[in-house]
Amino acid sequence: MAPTRFTLRFDPEATYFLVGCLGGLGRSLTSWMMDNGARRFIFLSRSGTDSKNAGLLVKEIEAKGAIVQVVRGDASSREDVENAVKSVSASYPIKGVVQAAASFQDAMFSSMTYEQWVNSIRPKVIGTKNLHEVLAGVPLNFFVMTSSTSGTLGTPGQANYAAANSFLDALARHRVSSNQNACSLILPMVLGVGYVAEHPEIEEGLRRKGIYGIDEEHMLQSFEAGISPRDNNNQTDHIVIGMDPAELQKSLQSADTTDAFWLRDARFKCLLQAIQSTDSETHAPKQSILSTIKVANSPAEAIEVAAEYFTDKLVRLLHLDRQEIEPNTKSIAAYGLDSMIGVELRNWIFKEFELDIAFQKLLAPSLTIKKFAAQVCGVEVE
Repeated sequence: MAPTRFTLRFDPEATYFLVGCLGGLGRSLTSWMMDNGARRFIFLSRSGTDSKNAGLLVKEIEAKGAIVQVVRGDASSREDVENAVKSVSASYPIKGVVQAAASFQDAMFSSMTYEQWVNSIRPKVIGTKNLHEVLAGVPLNFFVMTSSTSGTLGTPGQANYAAANSFLDALARHRVSSNQNACSLILPMVLGVGYVAEHPEIEEGLRRKGIYGIDEEHMLQSFEAGISPRDNNNQTDHIVIGMDPAELQKSLQSADTTDAFWLRDARFKCLLQAIQSTDSETHAPKQSILSTIKVANSPAEAIEVAAEYFTDKLVRLLHLDRQEIEPNTKSIAAYGLDSMIGVELRNWIFKEFELDIAFQKLLAPSLTIKKFAAQVCGVEVE
Protein backbone atom coordinates (compact mmCIF):
# COMPACT_ATOMS: atom_id res chain seq x y z
CA MET A 1 0.00 0.00 0.00
CA ALA A 2 1.41 3.39 -0.99
CA PRO A 3 2.03 5.78 1.90
CA THR A 4 -0.33 8.73 2.30
CA ARG A 5 1.16 11.91 0.92
CA PHE A 6 1.98 14.50 3.56
CA THR A 7 -0.21 17.60 3.40
CA LEU A 8 1.96 20.67 3.87
CA ARG A 9 0.46 23.51 5.90
CA PHE A 10 2.08 26.83 6.80
CA ASP A 11 1.39 28.60 10.08
CA PRO A 12 -0.78 31.72 9.51
CA GLU A 13 0.63 33.24 12.71
CA ALA A 14 4.26 32.80 11.60
CA THR A 15 6.37 35.09 9.42
CA TYR A 16 8.22 33.72 6.41
CA PHE A 17 11.46 35.42 5.42
CA LEU A 18 11.97 35.53 1.64
CA VAL A 19 15.12 36.79 -0.10
CA GLY A 20 15.31 37.29 -3.88
CA CYS A 21 11.59 36.53 -4.21
CA LEU A 22 10.03 39.72 -5.55
CA GLY A 23 9.93 38.52 -9.16
CA GLY A 24 8.17 35.76 -11.07
CA LEU A 25 9.43 33.02 -8.77
CA GLY A 26 8.19 34.95 -5.76
CA ARG A 27 4.74 35.42 -7.27
CA SER A 28 4.42 31.68 -7.85
CA LEU A 29 5.93 30.70 -4.49
CA THR A 30 3.94 33.12 -2.30
CA SER A 31 0.65 32.25 -4.03
CA TRP A 32 1.30 28.57 -3.37
CA MET A 33 2.30 29.24 0.24
CA MET A 34 -0.87 31.26 0.81
CA ASP A 35 -2.97 28.46 -0.68
CA ASN A 36 -1.44 26.29 2.04
CA GLY A 37 -1.99 28.61 4.99
CA ALA A 38 0.77 31.24 4.99
CA ARG A 39 -0.33 34.81 5.66
CA ARG A 40 2.74 36.79 6.74
CA PHE A 41 5.82 37.54 4.65
CA ILE A 42 8.90 39.69 5.02
CA PHE A 43 10.90 40.34 1.86
CA LEU A 44 14.51 41.53 1.87
CA SER A 45 15.36 43.24 -1.40
CA ARG A 46 17.99 45.73 -2.54
CA SER A 47 15.47 47.61 -4.69
CA GLY A 48 12.39 47.11 -2.55
CA THR A 49 9.24 47.65 -4.58
CA ASP A 50 10.86 50.03 -7.06
CA SER A 51 10.34 47.68 -9.99
CA LYS A 52 6.87 47.38 -11.49
CA ASN A 53 6.79 43.61 -11.03
CA ALA A 54 7.76 43.81 -7.36
CA GLY A 55 5.09 46.42 -6.67
CA LEU A 56 2.44 44.35 -8.43
CA LEU A 57 3.44 41.20 -6.55
CA VAL A 58 3.05 42.89 -3.17
CA LYS A 59 -0.33 44.37 -4.14
CA GLU A 60 -1.56 41.02 -5.45
CA ILE A 61 -0.77 38.99 -2.35
CA GLU A 62 -2.00 41.77 -0.04
CA ALA A 63 -5.29 41.72 -1.93
CA LYS A 64 -5.49 37.99 -1.18
CA GLY A 65 -5.08 38.64 2.54
CA ALA A 66 -1.33 38.59 3.07
CA ILE A 67 0.40 40.84 5.57
CA VAL A 68 3.57 41.96 3.79
CA GLN A 69 6.66 43.77 4.97
CA VAL A 70 9.30 44.79 2.41
CA VAL A 71 12.70 45.73 3.82
CA ARG A 72 15.09 47.49 1.50
CA GLY A 73 18.48 45.92 2.03
CA ASP A 74 21.12 43.53 0.79
CA ALA A 75 21.45 40.00 2.19
CA SER A 76 25.22 40.27 1.76
CA SER A 77 25.16 43.05 4.37
CA ARG A 78 24.97 41.49 7.84
CA GLU A 79 23.59 44.75 9.22
CA ASP A 80 20.72 44.71 6.71
CA VAL A 81 19.86 41.11 7.60
CA GLU A 82 19.97 41.90 11.32
CA ASN A 83 17.72 44.94 10.84
CA ALA A 84 15.20 42.88 8.84
CA VAL A 85 15.07 40.16 11.50
CA LYS A 86 14.71 42.72 14.31
CA SER A 87 11.78 44.35 12.49
CA VAL A 88 9.66 41.20 12.79
CA SER A 89 7.22 41.21 15.69
CA ALA A 90 7.88 38.63 18.40
CA SER A 91 4.19 37.82 18.23
CA TYR A 92 4.65 36.46 14.71
CA PRO A 93 8.13 34.89 14.75
CA ILE A 94 10.09 33.86 11.68
CA LYS A 95 9.59 30.14 11.12
CA GLY A 96 10.88 29.68 7.60
CA VAL A 97 13.43 31.10 5.16
CA VAL A 98 13.65 30.94 1.37
CA GLN A 99 16.95 32.22 0.01
CA ALA A 100 16.65 32.69 -3.77
CA ALA A 101 19.01 35.62 -4.35
CA ALA A 102 21.31 35.31 -7.37
CA SER A 103 23.47 37.36 -9.70
CA PHE A 104 24.69 36.26 -13.12
CA GLN A 105 28.08 37.51 -14.28
CA ASP A 106 28.90 35.02 -17.03
CA ALA A 107 32.38 34.90 -18.55
CA MET A 108 35.02 32.31 -19.28
CA PHE A 109 37.14 31.85 -16.17
CA SER A 110 40.33 32.80 -18.02
CA SER A 111 38.90 36.24 -18.77
CA MET A 112 36.64 36.68 -15.73
CA THR A 113 37.36 39.82 -13.73
CA TYR A 114 37.57 39.91 -9.97
CA GLU A 115 34.44 42.09 -9.90
CA GLN A 116 32.50 39.53 -11.96
CA TRP A 117 33.55 36.77 -9.58
CA VAL A 118 32.66 38.71 -6.44
CA ASN A 119 29.37 40.09 -7.78
CA SER A 120 28.14 36.59 -8.58
CA ILE A 121 29.42 35.02 -5.36
CA ARG A 122 28.17 37.69 -2.96
CA PRO A 123 24.36 37.11 -2.95
CA LYS A 124 24.57 33.35 -2.47
CA VAL A 125 27.72 32.92 -0.39
CA ILE A 126 27.88 36.04 1.79
CA GLY A 127 24.11 36.54 1.78
CA THR A 128 23.35 32.97 2.84
CA LYS A 129 26.13 32.97 5.43
CA ASN A 130 24.58 36.08 6.98
CA LEU A 131 21.13 34.48 7.08
CA HIS A 132 22.60 31.32 8.60
CA GLU A 133 24.46 33.22 11.34
CA VAL A 134 21.87 35.88 12.17
CA LEU A 135 19.10 33.26 12.46
CA ALA A 136 21.30 30.69 14.22
CA GLY A 137 19.28 30.85 17.45
CA VAL A 138 15.86 30.92 15.77
CA PRO A 139 13.96 27.59 15.64
CA LEU A 140 13.09 27.39 11.94
CA ASN A 141 10.78 24.87 10.33
CA PHE A 142 12.70 25.21 7.09
CA PHE A 143 15.69 26.98 5.56
CA VAL A 144 15.46 26.44 1.79
CA MET A 145 18.10 27.68 -0.64
CA THR A 146 17.71 27.66 -4.42
CA SER A 147 20.85 26.07 -5.83
CA SER A 148 21.42 25.06 -9.45
CA THR A 149 22.53 22.13 -11.57
CA SER A 150 25.35 24.45 -12.70
CA GLY A 151 27.01 23.75 -9.36
CA THR A 152 26.74 20.01 -10.02
CA LEU A 153 27.70 20.04 -13.69
CA GLY A 154 30.19 22.94 -13.60
CA THR A 155 28.74 24.95 -16.49
CA PRO A 156 31.37 26.63 -18.73
CA GLY A 157 31.21 30.40 -18.42
CA GLN A 158 29.64 30.18 -14.96
CA ALA A 159 32.52 29.19 -12.67
CA ASN A 160 31.51 31.94 -10.23
CA TYR A 161 27.82 30.95 -10.21
CA ALA A 162 28.68 27.24 -9.97
CA ALA A 163 30.97 27.87 -6.99
CA ALA A 164 28.27 29.93 -5.25
CA ASN A 165 25.71 27.15 -5.67
CA SER A 166 28.15 24.53 -4.44
CA PHE A 167 28.51 26.61 -1.28
CA LEU A 168 24.74 26.37 -0.72
CA ASP A 169 24.88 22.59 -1.09
CA ALA A 170 27.70 22.39 1.46
CA LEU A 171 26.00 24.76 3.90
CA ALA A 172 22.81 22.70 3.78
CA ARG A 173 24.81 19.62 4.73
CA HIS A 174 26.53 21.54 7.53
CA ARG A 175 23.22 22.77 8.97
CA VAL A 176 21.60 19.34 8.87
CA SER A 177 24.66 17.75 10.52
CA SER A 178 24.27 20.40 13.25
CA ASN A 179 20.60 19.48 13.76
CA GLN A 180 19.33 22.59 11.98
CA ASN A 181 16.72 22.48 9.24
CA ALA A 182 18.04 23.12 5.75
CA CYS A 183 17.62 22.00 2.16
CA SER A 184 19.44 23.04 -0.99
CA LEU A 185 17.14 22.71 -4.01
CA ILE A 186 19.40 21.96 -6.98
CA LEU A 187 17.19 23.25 -9.78
CA PRO A 188 17.55 23.21 -13.56
CA MET A 189 16.15 26.11 -15.55
CA VAL A 190 12.54 26.85 -14.61
CA LEU A 191 10.35 27.58 -17.61
CA GLY A 192 7.56 30.13 -17.60
CA VAL A 193 8.47 31.95 -14.37
CA GLY A 194 11.53 33.63 -12.91
CA TYR A 195 14.84 34.70 -14.38
CA VAL A 196 14.98 32.28 -17.32
CA ALA A 197 11.49 33.27 -18.47
CA GLU A 198 12.62 36.91 -18.48
CA HIS A 199 15.92 36.12 -20.28
CA PRO A 200 15.26 33.75 -23.22
CA GLU A 201 18.94 33.84 -24.21
CA ILE A 202 19.71 31.97 -20.96
CA GLU A 203 17.26 29.23 -21.90
CA GLU A 204 18.82 28.94 -25.36
CA GLY A 205 22.30 28.62 -23.89
CA LEU A 206 21.26 25.90 -21.45
CA ARG A 207 19.37 23.95 -24.11
CA ARG A 208 22.53 23.92 -26.23
CA LYS A 209 24.22 22.16 -23.34
CA GLY A 210 21.62 19.38 -23.30
CA ILE A 211 19.94 20.60 -20.11
CA TYR A 212 16.16 20.45 -19.88
CA GLY A 213 13.80 22.65 -17.93
CA ILE A 214 10.95 22.09 -15.49
CA ASP A 215 7.64 23.91 -15.35
CA GLU A 216 6.11 25.91 -12.51
CA GLU A 217 4.22 22.91 -11.12
CA HIS A 218 7.37 20.81 -10.83
CA MET A 219 9.22 23.73 -9.27
CA LEU A 220 6.57 24.06 -6.55
CA GLN A 221 6.67 20.31 -5.96
CA SER A 222 10.39 20.71 -5.41
CA PHE A 223 9.80 23.43 -2.83
CA GLU A 224 7.22 21.23 -1.13
CA ALA A 225 9.77 18.42 -0.89
CA GLY A 226 12.40 20.83 0.45
CA ILE A 227 10.08 22.42 3.02
CA SER A 228 8.30 19.29 4.27
CA PRO A 229 9.37 18.22 7.78
CA ARG A 230 11.84 15.37 8.15
CA ASP A 231 12.25 12.72 10.79
CA ASN A 232 15.52 11.30 12.10
CA ASN A 233 15.56 8.69 9.34
CA ASN A 234 15.15 11.22 6.55
CA GLN A 235 17.73 13.95 6.84
CA THR A 236 18.09 14.90 3.17
CA ASP A 237 20.15 18.09 2.95
CA HIS A 238 19.80 18.67 -0.78
CA ILE A 239 17.49 17.57 -3.57
CA VAL A 240 18.62 17.32 -7.18
CA ILE A 241 15.92 18.17 -9.73
CA GLY A 242 16.35 18.20 -13.49
CA MET A 243 18.79 15.33 -14.02
CA ASP A 244 16.38 12.53 -14.88
CA PRO A 245 18.17 10.21 -17.38
CA ALA A 246 15.04 9.79 -19.54
CA GLU A 247 14.51 13.57 -19.79
CA LEU A 248 18.21 14.24 -20.39
CA GLN A 249 18.15 11.64 -23.15
CA LYS A 250 15.34 13.57 -24.88
CA SER A 251 17.28 16.82 -24.53
CA LEU A 252 20.43 15.30 -26.02
CA GLN A 253 18.49 14.28 -29.11
CA SER A 254 17.23 17.81 -29.69
CA ALA A 255 18.62 19.76 -32.63
CA ASP A 256 19.25 22.61 -30.18
CA THR A 257 21.94 20.63 -28.33
CA THR A 258 25.41 21.53 -29.51
CA ASP A 259 27.66 21.22 -26.47
CA ALA A 260 26.62 18.69 -23.84
CA PHE A 261 30.01 19.20 -22.18
CA TRP A 262 29.12 17.21 -19.06
CA LEU A 263 28.97 13.95 -21.03
CA ARG A 264 32.77 14.02 -21.14
CA ASP A 265 33.05 14.30 -17.35
CA ALA A 266 34.02 11.00 -15.69
CA ARG A 267 31.95 11.94 -12.62
CA PHE A 268 28.77 11.42 -14.63
CA LYS A 269 29.69 8.02 -16.03
CA CYS A 270 26.78 6.30 -14.25
CA LEU A 271 24.37 8.98 -15.46
CA LEU A 272 25.64 8.58 -19.02
CA GLN A 273 25.18 4.82 -18.80
CA ALA A 274 21.60 5.32 -17.65
CA ILE A 275 20.97 7.72 -20.55
CA GLN A 276 22.49 5.32 -23.05
CA SER A 277 20.43 2.47 -21.63
CA THR A 278 17.27 4.52 -22.10
CA ASP A 279 18.37 5.50 -25.59
CA SER A 280 19.11 1.92 -26.68
CA GLU A 281 15.66 0.80 -25.56
CA THR A 282 13.81 3.37 -27.64
CA HIS A 283 15.97 4.37 -30.61
CA ALA A 284 18.04 2.73 -33.28
CA PRO A 285 21.74 3.63 -33.39
CA LYS A 286 22.44 6.88 -35.25
CA GLN A 287 25.15 6.96 -37.89
CA SER A 288 27.91 9.42 -37.01
CA ILE A 289 29.04 12.18 -39.36
CA LEU A 290 32.48 10.56 -39.63
CA SER A 291 30.89 7.30 -40.78
CA THR A 292 28.90 9.21 -43.39
CA ILE A 293 32.04 10.94 -44.63
CA LYS A 294 33.91 7.64 -44.92
CA VAL A 295 31.31 6.09 -47.22
CA ALA A 296 31.10 9.14 -49.52
CA ASN A 297 31.61 8.36 -53.23
CA SER A 298 34.33 10.99 -53.69
CA PRO A 299 36.44 13.50 -51.75
CA ALA A 300 34.25 16.29 -53.14
CA GLU A 301 31.12 14.60 -51.81
CA ALA A 302 32.75 14.05 -48.42
CA ILE A 303 33.66 17.74 -48.19
CA GLU A 304 30.11 18.71 -49.13
CA VAL A 305 28.65 16.45 -46.44
CA ALA A 306 31.00 17.81 -43.76
CA ALA A 307 30.36 21.40 -44.84
CA GLU A 308 26.57 20.94 -44.71
CA TYR A 309 26.75 19.32 -41.29
CA PHE A 310 28.94 22.10 -39.93
CA THR A 311 26.72 24.77 -41.52
CA ASP A 312 23.60 23.32 -39.90
CA LYS A 313 25.25 23.57 -36.50
CA LEU A 314 26.56 27.09 -37.11
CA VAL A 315 23.12 28.30 -38.19
CA ARG A 316 21.49 26.93 -35.03
CA LEU A 317 24.26 28.06 -32.74
CA LEU A 318 24.38 31.66 -33.95
CA HIS A 319 20.74 32.00 -35.07
CA LEU A 320 21.79 32.81 -38.61
CA ASP A 321 19.73 32.94 -41.76
CA ARG A 322 21.05 30.19 -44.01
CA GLN A 323 21.27 32.68 -46.85
CA GLU A 324 24.01 34.47 -44.89
CA ILE A 325 26.29 31.46 -45.22
CA GLU A 326 29.06 31.76 -47.81
CA PRO A 327 31.00 28.50 -47.39
CA ASN A 328 33.66 29.22 -50.02
CA THR A 329 34.55 32.82 -49.27
CA LYS A 330 33.51 33.97 -45.78
CA SER A 331 35.62 33.01 -42.79
CA ILE A 332 34.01 31.15 -39.89
CA ALA A 333 35.08 33.92 -37.52
CA ALA A 334 33.23 36.49 -39.63
CA TYR A 335 29.86 35.04 -38.59
CA GLY A 336 30.25 36.55 -35.13
CA LEU A 337 31.91 34.03 -32.84
CA ASP A 338 32.71 35.30 -29.37
CA SER A 339 34.97 33.49 -26.91
CA MET A 340 32.19 31.59 -25.12
CA ILE A 341 30.47 30.43 -28.31
CA GLY A 342 33.87 29.65 -29.80
CA VAL A 343 34.72 27.31 -26.93
CA GLU A 344 31.35 25.61 -27.29
CA LEU A 345 31.85 25.19 -31.04
CA ARG A 346 35.38 23.86 -30.58
CA ASN A 347 34.13 21.26 -28.10
CA TRP A 348 31.41 20.21 -30.51
CA ILE A 349 33.94 19.85 -33.35
CA PHE A 350 36.06 17.58 -31.19
CA LYS A 351 33.03 15.47 -30.29
CA GLU A 352 31.56 15.18 -33.79
CA PHE A 353 34.64 15.23 -36.05
CA GLU A 354 37.28 14.04 -33.56
CA LEU A 355 39.31 17.07 -34.59
CA ASP A 356 41.18 19.02 -31.93
CA ILE A 357 41.43 22.40 -33.62
CA ALA A 358 43.15 25.26 -31.82
CA PHE A 359 40.91 28.21 -31.01
CA GLN A 360 43.24 30.57 -32.87
CA LYS A 361 42.99 28.45 -36.03
CA LEU A 362 39.21 28.30 -35.76
CA LEU A 363 39.16 32.11 -35.76
CA ALA A 364 41.75 32.48 -38.52
CA PRO A 365 40.56 34.95 -41.21
CA SER A 366 41.42 32.44 -43.94
CA LEU A 367 39.45 29.48 -42.56
CA THR A 368 36.20 29.16 -44.50
CA ILE A 369 33.61 26.46 -43.97
CA LYS A 370 34.80 24.66 -47.09
CA LYS A 371 38.43 24.70 -45.94
CA PHE A 372 37.37 23.45 -42.53
CA ALA A 373 35.36 20.63 -44.13
CA ALA A 374 38.34 19.69 -46.30
CA GLN A 375 40.55 19.60 -43.20
CA VAL A 376 38.08 17.23 -41.55
CA CYS A 377 38.16 14.99 -44.63
CA GLY A 378 41.94 15.14 -44.94
CA VAL A 379 41.78 16.76 -48.37
CA GLU A 380 43.96 19.63 -49.62
CA VAL A 381 42.09 22.59 -51.14
CA GLU A 382 43.35 25.77 -52.67
